[in-house]
Order: sequence, then structure tokens, then C-alpha cells
Amino acid sequence: MLGRAYLSRGHWIFESARRSRGGRFDLRTRGRLTPENGDWCVAELGEDGDAHLIEVLGAEDRPIWDDSAVASQFRLRTRFGPAVMHEAGAHAEPTAAECARRLDLRERLALTIDPEDARDHDDALSLRALREGRWEVGIHIADVSHYVHEAGAVDREAEERGTSCYLPGGVIPMLPERLSSDLCSLRPGRDRLTLSVLVELDERGGRHEVRFAETVIHSRHRLTYGQVQEALEGRGELDAGLVSVLATLRDLARALRRQRFAAGALELEVPEVKAIVDDQGVPIAMERRSHLESHELIEEFMLLANRCVGEEGSRRKSGMLYRVHDPPTPKRLEELDVMLKALGLPRPGNLGDPARALQSLLRVPLDPAHRRLLHRLVLRSLPRARYLEKDGGHFGLATRDYCHFTSPIRRYPDLHNHRRVREWLTNRPSGAWDPHALAERAARCSATEQNATDAEREAVRVKGLRALEARLGDRGSGIITGFLRSGFFVELDELPVEGFVRPSLALDDVFSLDSTGVRLIGRHSRRRFSLGDVVRVVVARVDVPGRECDLALDVPPRRTRHERRRKG
Repeated sequence: MLGRAYLSRGHWIFESARRSRGGRFDLRTRGRLTPENGDWCVAELGEDGDAHLIEVLGAEDRPIWDDSAVASQFRLRTRFGPAVMHEAGAHAEPTAAECARRLDLRERLALTIDPEDARDHDDALSLRALREGRWEVGIHIADVSHYVHEAGAVDREAEERGTSCYLPGGVIPMLPERLSSDLCSLRPGRDRLTLSVLVELDERGGRHEVRFAETVIHSRHRLTYGQVQEALEGRGELDAGLVSVLATLRDLARALRRQRFAAGALELEVPEVKAIVDDQGVPIAMERRSHLESHELIEEFMLLANRCVGEEGSRRKSGMLYRVHDPPTPKRLEELDVMLKALGLPRPGNLGDPARALQSLLRVPLDPAHRRLLHRLVLRSLPRARYLEKDGGHFGLATRDYCHFTSPIRRYPDLHNHRRVREWLTNRPSGAWDPHALAERAARCSATEQNATDAEREAVRVKGLRALEARLGDRGSGIITGFLRSGFFVELDELPVEGFVRPSLALDDVFSLDSTGVRLIGRHSRRRFSLGDVVRVVVARVDVPGRECDLALDVPPRRTRHERRRKG
């Protein structure tokens, strides 16, 4: 539980920040772990009725503690034990003997494309021209399974974490930095061990041959999405040969993308908000990340590698963890149709074919605000993807036999699947997998992934609230994104942060939700607020530790009787 510590009459008091479990408790400290007066802390309520200090986060006015507060809130593991660090530190750069046992691709031009601030590079691409109209694309993935041995200290810790968690102030990695940012990371100018998927493609994206191999590569370029986008648009300063390779990869990615959509894959556009902070955790900017064609280039080849591995794993029945996305239920589709009808937005057609209906719906041209709303509503109607011990198909990608393989530095299911691929290549199967143990591992991986996702969103929200603290009283506009019985949430246009509006405070009326759940209606005035409406608001209250922001409707003041007479 999050709260503040106060020194009162010689002993510590813990005051909870949560409204639902508020109150003051005697705080028990242990060892050298003691707060300063007014510090924010994490404490656990014991059966004895006292609060037991777990972690000291620091003063409220220190944004540098925000990530630590979120990590504690979501119980993220932030420290590696001595055994894990010792095991990770025992590894060294690849030796000549290790490289000699692998397919040597160090002479090929290999490159990585990542965000500007990325420190771990899971994947690299290479391109080789074959006969006329055919290309071999090499999708090279860091061979984490070479360094992380099953059931070792690092492996047990990685499975507990399940995934890396990316917070505004930095990453909480799944693997120790010696591996995640160094030996496993496909850094330019270094020999690196990889598992590669070598795919022969034609100009239309047709797949003709797939090979899997233990390889060694030598990345020549560490490119960012921005650099690649500029090069593809004829700008930037990359050399002509590299730009030609990127252009060919782009054309092949476009062909693969057309094939996916022809099969019924969905194209959802829900912008991700990124918080940019300085060294002290102070937010510098809150940005909606634009989706560039350079992102799509990497996405298509990662999806291709995942499909190739999943299909081969299914054929071999080799104990893979599959990525499964179920289709929406008829009830959720009917609810979506009702909401869209109430809002006057385009509606899906034949709900008997959900994939085609949603695909055609998402292609309807709309203005940016309503397009964003439509895509959000469609996303809410879909179930979450999860990991399973058996294939159940992936509705959003319109494919079967799909698994995660391309990010073993930051996702444990990918590391699990790497071990299965290594068994094919070395012809040393580890034996049949216990289906119950595999199902438990899949459930744990799904749970840790969702927990990390929630933590990342919460951390971005905290930085957004920090940015709003300096704007109390400022006016602005935003769109309505959701409802409760007492009001609605508004996402601000200028600063993508959500706040809550209670319209009854400004309009002297009683509001209630209509039957569709997408509109709030005043009982007396009949004033209506609908999802996607643009409203003018004032920043009224910001509570960073409580994770709350109250916005007030920006309404003109009511004229007095004297003013109305003068106007008449």
C-alpha cells in the first residue's frame, strides 16, 4: 500500500494514500530502512493492525522516485540476486570455436532498426539477391538460449519477471545488463551469436523456402526508425547502397502487408503515448508516437519469422508456447454495433464474418478524432491476446500457428521457443513436454506480460500528471473517452493525459448514463455528452500520489438578473 510516513511523538505513523483503504496506522520499520518525515513509502498492513515498511520512495516533490513507486505498486522485481549476477558475469564474448560451429554470415550486410533510445537489440535484418525477382531475407534474432541455460539462476529469474518493463526513466530488464545490453544485444561492429530464419521471397511477398540456422553475424549499422524513414522519403545522409537495401526491404514488407490484409488481418491505429523525462525524472514532453512506414518494415519481417517458427513447431509438435488471440464474442460485437449506432458512426456489416466486418469498418475514412474513437471502440470489443500451450489461432493477424520468437532478450515465451528451435537444429530433443507444466508456464507469462503493460501505462500517466501540476487553472480542449455514472473522462488535446469531469458541478443538473453507455444526459436540461465529443475544460486538481486529475467544464459564467436586464 502506498502512503506517507510521519514522525509523531517519537514513533512513526503511516497514512494511506488510497481512499478505499484510508486511515492512519502505526508504522513498524526494520534495520536501517527508515524514512524521513513526510516521505512516500510502500507498506504492508499486517494482521496485527500495524503497517510494516517495505520500501522508502522519497519526497513527493522528487519525480525521480516515480518509477520506483510504480515498480513497487505492481510488485516488479528491480534487483538481481548475487547468484544471477555471478552466472551472467561468467559469460564472455563469442570465441572462435563457438563461431566455427555456426553458419558464418559475418560477411553479409546486417543492420538493426530500433527506437533512438534502445539499448537492447534483439533483431537484425540482412538481404541477399537470388535469381531474378527472388530475395533471401535473413531475420537474425539474438541467441539468448546460448547464454541462459534452462533451470539456471538467470533462467529462473527471467521466468519470474516474464518480460522487460519499459518505464519513462529506464527499463527494468528481464535479463541482467551484462546479457541484455551487451553479449546478447546485436550491437554494431561486434560478432554476435544468433538464431536465424532465412526466407526466400518473391516480389509479391510469396514464400518459397524457409531455413532455420544457428548463425554468427556482424551488424554493420545501428539505425533508428527516424533515420530509416528519412532515407525512404529521399532525405537523410545514408549512403546510396544502404538506401537501396532499405528500399528493397520496404517493397517486400509492403507485399507481405498486402497479403496479411487480404487474409483478413486488422489494422488498428491507437497511438501510443510516450513520456520523455530528464535525468531527474521531470517530464520534458508527452508525445503521441506516430506510426511510420519504418515501423511497419520491421513489424512485417518479425511477424514473418514468428509465423515460420510457429508453423514448423506445430508440424513437429515440439512444446511451443503459442500467441493466441480469440475472435470477439457475438455479444461484444452486438454491443459495439449498438454503441456505433448511438454515436452516429459507421457500423460493421455482416457480423457473421467478424474479421471482414471489422476490417471494412476500420477502413472507413473519418476525421482524425472520430477515427481514433472508432479504433478505440473496436479495440475494446476484442479479447486480449495471451499465451497458450496449444495453438488457437490469432484473430487480429488472421493466421494460425503463430508464436513469439523475435524478442528473447525481453520476453520469456520467446526464450522458451528459442530452446525448441535449438532442439530441431541440434537434433537433441529434451523430451515430451508435460502439457500441465506448459499450460502453467503460459498462464504465468500472460500474467507477467499484463502486469508489466499496466505498470508501463501507469508510469506514463504519472508523468502526465506531473506535467499537469504546473498547469492548474489552464484552459484547453479534449475528447470524451469514457464514462462513469458520476461523469466522464477527457483526454486533453495538447497534453495526452486523462482527467475526470463531474458535469453536475458546473451545470447544476443531475446526469445519468443512457442505455447504450455512450452518452450522459442531464435530467432537467437534457444536455448531452457523448463519447468522442470535444469539450472545453479547466485543470482543477492534480494529485500525483493518488493518481487523480479533476477537470472542470469550462462554461461561461451565468449572468445576473441586473446584467440580463441591461442586455434586454
